[in-house]
Amino acid sequence: MKMIKRALCRSLAAFSIVTSVSMSTLSFAQSQQSHILAHVMPTDHIFHNVSAVFMRKLDELSDGSVSIRYHPGGDLGDWQTITQQVMQGALPMTMAWSNSELDPRLDIANLGYVADDWDTAARVYGPGSSMDELFSTIYDGLNVELLGTLPTDFTGFVVRRGVKTPEIFPQDARGFKIRVPNYPMAIDRYRALGFSVVPMAFSEVHMALQTGAIDGRAFSPPYEVLLFSDVLQTYVYTRESFEPTFWLASKRWMASLSEQERTWVREAADHATRWAWENAELLSQGWLDKIRAAGIDVVELDPEVAKAYKATVLGVEWPIMERLLGKETMDQLKVIAGLE
Repeated sequence: MKMIKRALCRSLAAFSIVTSVSMSTLSFAQSQQSHILAHVMPTDHIFHNVSAVFMRKLDELSDGSVSIRYHPGGDLGDWQTITQQVMQGALPMTMAWSNSELDPRLDIANLGYVADDWDTAARVYGPGSSMDELFSTIYDGLNVELLGTLPTDFTGFVVRRGVKTPEIFPQDARGFKIRVPNYPMAIDRYRALGFSVVPMAFSEVHMALQTGAIDGRAFSPPYEVLLFSDVLQTYVYTRESFEPTFWLASKRWMASLSEQERTWVREAADHATRWAWENAELLSQGWLDKIRAAGIDVVELDPEVAKAYKATVLGVEWPIMERLLGKETMDQLKVIAGLE
């Protein structure tokens, strides 16, 4: 909350900048050099706000000579398809999530309890952090340049109507069918917590909640809760994972720019990334308010339960990442996260 108060004044000013970006600014003139920025999220997501701040700054720096063709909402495909196109050089830029199918080390973005408050998240993942540098190295090997590690939110799990919300683990979780993304750490985490784990594609979640094929969905940040508001009764905001996301640029595209244009792009991206870290907590609070206004209970675990929950997650996941990244890297991360 203290970060919200500190950021409130500059946040309101920044929001006025974002909302003042008209569609004519987001479009491009044929006489200008134009480049695509595409992502799958709607215009109430932080990706859109960051994109708007970036485009305004780039327009200012280049005096209108470099413009962006902006494609939010997934009109160029799903996020994995767009990421592949950026890696291949077919598209210039996107904002996306970690995909361990590209490199298993990217699973560290889903690691539990690396941070459990916004100040720690900024130290761990923010500009210039060791994790930001690690992600930059990983993506460099995938033929993309990391323009910024962006904050979205902490995660929890949702519970559909008519199902008792688990309060003690693993006892209350037994028989509770929870959807997880299909990667090993997610499956191992929720099995250890006592849940009946159902790996499932995100596109199938809504129907599965409606039919009762699943009772809840794990790894849910606040901004995704309202996607299923018609079938939910509770959002358990465990803050068990922080969700960093990645602003990626094609190396081929970056190489095609002049040195001056690359400087403008990087400066505008740095500016927008800083804006994201200054405003993400305020945006998160707004989503929690919207969830409550929709009639969905927002609950947090009892402190003693939360302590045991955290110990279970750490015990399952950190050894897996240590085998991937090495003990030295994980020991450094423990120090940064305050776990040593």
